[in-house]
Amino acid sequence: MSIAAGAIAGRFLRSLGSLGPAVALFLAGCTTSELPRLPRPEADLVAARAASEASAEAWRHKVAVRANARVKAQNDAFLAGRTAEPPVIDILVLSGGGDWGAFGAGVLKGWGHVQGPLARPEFDVVTGVSTGALIAPFAFLGDDQSIDRIVALYRHPRKDWFQPRNLLSVLTGGASYGDIPGLEKEIHAALDKAMLRRLVEAGADGRLLAVNTSNLDFGDLRVWDLVAEAKRALETGEEDRVHRILLASSAIPGVFPPREIDGFLYVDGAITGNILYGGRTKFDESATALWMRSYRGTKMPKTRYWVIFNNQFLPPPEVVQARWRSVLPRSLETSTRSATVNAMRHLFALAAVTRLEYGAEVEVRIIAVPDDWKPPRPGVFDEAVMNALADLGERMGADPGSWLTAPP
Repeated sequence: MSIAAGAIAGRFLRSLGSLGPAVALFLAGCTTSELPRLPRPEADLVAARAASEASAEAWRHKVAVRANARVKAQNDAFLAGRTAEPPVIDILVLSGGGDWGAFGAGVLKGWGHVQGPLARPEFDVVTGVSTGALIAPFAFLGDDQSIDRIVALYRHPRKDWFQPRNLLSVLTGGASYGDIPGLEKEIHAALDKAMLRRLVEAGADGRLLAVNTSNLDFGDLRVWDLVAEAKRALETGEEDRVHRILLASSAIPGVFPPREIDGFLYVDGAITGNILYGGRTKFDESATALWMRSYRGTKMPKTRYWVIFNNQFLPPPEVVQARWRSVLPRSLETSTRSATVNAMRHLFALAAVTRLEYGAEVEVRIIAVPDDWKPPRPGVFDEAVMNALADLGERMGADPGSWLTAPP
């Protein structure tokens, strides 16, 4: 669950807690589902999951080989004097964070004002999870117009982005606490055919745009190559498939509707990984390891990870009441935040081991909402809060000193 989703979940849980015990027990016994799905033998699901894991491993290898070939060609051009600067591999990692994605969008805009070696680059890889997945396509294109468009989306949240359902429909087996008609419309409008064509063109030379979702049937993550999906959508006319992938990545469990894709049920990518940075790749199959085996004697160009964390490392402390509707959302929020911070530490550790093992140059930088920052008022998808976060992001993004170079 994205960290900021705890506030939405908390609203839902408080609603449940306000019901009389007898009414709650009666309604909880009604289990009519709006998403009837036929059962499958466990053996079939185990086999399907194993096939999916094998396919994902093959895809990771293919992506690493393709990326290395692209960078090698750039490096050869530099050594031959055809380009003035050596290539640098820039990887942008966008975390989940719900409506706090306004911060990340603001960072990208402010970053556009930076000059010199820490200026906003054209990213070789962009990954996104949950709200980060919604930002990722615009960051992948990387031009000021695209960045302005995603910033405007977060600065002007519509009231129908999230609409709570009738509580009775939830307790009798509905798929989620609310619907997101406005957000769905925004995504459909933003990622139209023209936008999909631009993504395909931007990724034609091997750049990668990837987002994470959580496959509930498998109990595991699923990473999607959005350039490949956009190409498929244009060829088949299934543009809605790309929309469903992004909506799945941001589908807060129990709060936003889950999405069924290719016969499997998906929710928020933050459940299985709130940042996507290649942590599952075997060390000897990493891009650096493959480079060393494929291009012996040629030093791999510098790699830079840029992590935008759409939240705070630590939440404001508070006295949590010993009631389930207070304990549960706070626990879920703490769990996701802690897992994200540990993933960042893992990324720093991987960078250190890569430097030691292969002598490669690997840098990691993180930017996050300061722990002492306070929203101007409480609320979820509140315009004043989202604009304050976007303003903060723009200020910090314009200041290269905002990036942290040590593990949180």
